[in-house]
Amino acid sequence: MASDPSDPSCRLCHAPLCESELSRQLCAVCDEYAQHLALQSNKQLERVVGELQNGHAFVAASRHGH
Repeated sequence: MASDPSDPSCRLCHAPLCESELSRQLCAVCDEYAQHLALQSNKQLERVVGELQNGHAFVAASRHGH
């Protein structure tokens, strides 16, 4: 069954979000991972998230959960 499009979900893995995760639209796992990559690469978080959204390996892995 498909989830309701009005339900907030992580923009990377599409997991349901809780209230505290709504500001970045990232679940806790994806948020931590994206922050780690941003710090390591010295890039802005939003740029890293955009790169992850378009990365085939991350998209394939996120379909199976964390």
